[in-house]
Amino acid sequence: MTQEDLFGAALGLQLPWKIEAVELKLSDDNSTKELHIYINFERGRRFECEGELRPVYDHNERTWQHLNFFQHHCYLHAQVPRVKNSSGNTLLVEVPWARPGSSFTLLFEAFAMCLVGSSMSLTEAGKTIGVDSRVVGRIIRQYVDNALYNEPLDTATSITIDETAIRRGHNYITVITDIDRKKVIGIGQGKDYNAVREATDQMEARGSFADQVTAVAVDLSPAYSSAVLDQFPNAEIVYDRFHVEQMLSRAVDEVRKLERDEQRLLKKSKFLWLRNESRLTENQKKKVHYLQIAFPTLGLAYRLKELFKEVYNTTEPDDALEAMEEWLKMASESGIIPIVKFCNSIKSHWTGIVTFFKKRITSAFAERINLKIQEVKRTARGYRNIDNYIAMIYFHLGKLNKPTHN
Repeated sequence: MTQEDLFGAALGLQLPWKIEAVELKLSDDNSTKELHIYINFERGRRFECEGELRPVYDHNERTWQHLNFFQHHCYLHAQVPRVKNSSGNTLLVEVPWARPGSSFTLLFEAFAMCLVGSSMSLTEAGKTIGVDSRVVGRIIRQYVDNALYNEPLDTATSITIDETAIRRGHNYITVITDIDRKKVIGIGQGKDYNAVREATDQMEARGSFADQVTAVAVDLSPAYSSAVLDQFPNAEIVYDRFHVEQMLSRAVDEVRKLERDEQRLLKKSKFLWLRNESRLTENQKKKVHYLQIAFPTLGLAYRLKELFKEVYNTTEPDDALEAMEEWLKMASESGIIPIVKFCNSIKSHWTGIVTFFKKRITSAFAERINLKIQEVKRTARGYRNIDNYIAMIYFHLGKLNKPTHN
């Protein structure tokens, strides 16, 4: 077996492609050695175009960077044939080792994506394979764009809509997540009506339509509520229980602040009042119990908060609805101003809140998605290019089919 046959087998080349020469030579700056592999095709061969085998019209010289050969950079060179179609236009034949228009082989791109998929930043992956981070970014974006175009979505019936910050300040993106399949299916820039529209358009472009959605879990944002009512005609709004519980926790904290101003004992106790009782240590539980007795108003607010969680944990919808109505009556009669304000907010969002008991969906997975998005951002130490950021979110959290090439 000649070295040409050996490298041809290693590259998986099949007729009409064959290796004509292999050279190990100095790079242009004479600093390193490079492996150059020259590929050609058998003369007289015809290539498929529009379902027919057509003769070669002429050819173009093309070069692709391949995976390193040991420590040496490796490049493939080929005379790529062109053929004429039925309209007389000249088309370049696709080669089996690279994407059309790419200057890297499929294996090179697959390895770059493997590195990024293993939690490397674009910069780290670029250093590993010897290219600029922007090159890796372009490879990821091209792959994501192709995947989003070619991979249809299964119909999403239950979704969440949530925002996440892309950098410090007021820069956000809106993310639509398929609850059942646990993946990102739409991203829009901003956190308003138009951002939901942009994310929904992406979802619909892949075959999952807004009128097929039956439930949407959101926070109590008026902009999101309006967008859901307009853009998802057959969906019921489900206000996320964790956002609602968070509102109540803030109300309890307001009560604590009002009493703290008069009592030193309450200083540095915020954590105790906000955390679920089941997650407190024994010593923390004893301290809360003591403070509840010492500060009855705060103690009542705290007990109402814990009881509210039990309402959400009620499994039967009718029982849960009755429990919620009883809780509202009790909380409203408490006379604790921050708690009463919370009750008024519950009443004004009543339909979306009690729909939870029927649909039983939350934004819990969306919150986990949010954490993973922030992890992606931290890995890269931020993204200057919003398109790169969105592509990386889809790459890591969109469950797109990763390319394989043997």
